[in-house]
Amino acid sequence: MTSQIHPTVVVGIDGSEQSLIALDVAADEATRRHQPLRVVSAFQWPPFAPSIQVPDAGVADDSLDAVRRMLTDATEKIRRTHTGLDVTTVVILGGPATTLVDESTRASIIVVGNRGYGGFTSLLAGSVATQLATHAHCPVLVVRPHTAPSTATTLPVVVGVDGTEGNETAVGFAFEEAASRGVSLTAVSVWSQPPRSGPDQFKPVAYDYDEARQAAGRELAESLAGHQEKYPDVTVLRELICGLDPAHELRLASAAASLIVVGSRGRGELSGLLLGSVGQTLVHHARCPVAIIRAGTP
Repeated sequence: MTSQIHPTVVVGIDGSEQSLIALDVAADEATRRHQPLRVVSAFQWPPFAPSIQVPDAGVADDSLDAVRRMLTDATEKIRRTHTGLDVTTVVILGGPATTLVDESTRASIIVVGNRGYGGFTSLLAGSVATQLATHAHCPVLVVRPHTAPSTATTLPVVVGVDGTEGNETAVGFAFEEAASRGVSLTAVSVWSQPPRSGPDQFKPVAYDYDEARQAAGRELAESLAGHQEKYPDVTVLRELICGLDPAHELRLASAAASLIVVGSRGRGELSGLLLGSVGQTLVHHARCPVAIIRAGTP
């Protein structure tokens, strides 16, 4: 018989202010899900080395002890504010991105700040968050600076809907989050042309605006239908937006959201892109935490 791994919320922290905000968000998520919280810190010596070297003396030992103290201090606060939450900590030897991608194989969701220590100042979003959003085996929740709302917020969850098969997982995740938070769901669909009626059919060069909007509305309704049946208590607001830039529209929507959810790839994304342009824009510029969902993740 194959052993079952207990669902766990995982958060990666490095002691930076942003990662400690992510820890608070992860604790809230674990509490809502009734799951334990695993707090992970990656330790690599020398710092930023291309290969793992086991720290065994001197400065390395002092640095490792400092990481352990940081974890202890951070989790003591969480245990005070989230009474009854099962919290464990671990320091893993290795690079942060590789470590957290591996952790994602055993997690229900993994939470990170969008920047931590070691990022170049010219990078708007840290490489760890971007690599996780691209390669993680579970949903990834990226917490941007000053975007973590109060747990008492009534702001809706927002989900970008594009009608693709891969987007189905993101829509389901958004419904689940809205239900667990007790808030409404806003489903945003940005269209510039009517959807194809079949996979091999071209979109027309010219079309009637009203007919195109109705077709886009039908596609949105079809994307939501099964999930609305599963979560009948979630109030859903549908927003159809005629525009050429879904990333811009979703960034605007994030200003009035408790969470924004998108797939890691959407309609029209080039296969060579590691993370779709919409996801990249939101990780860089969203006004609330961003959940990136890869198709097929649990």
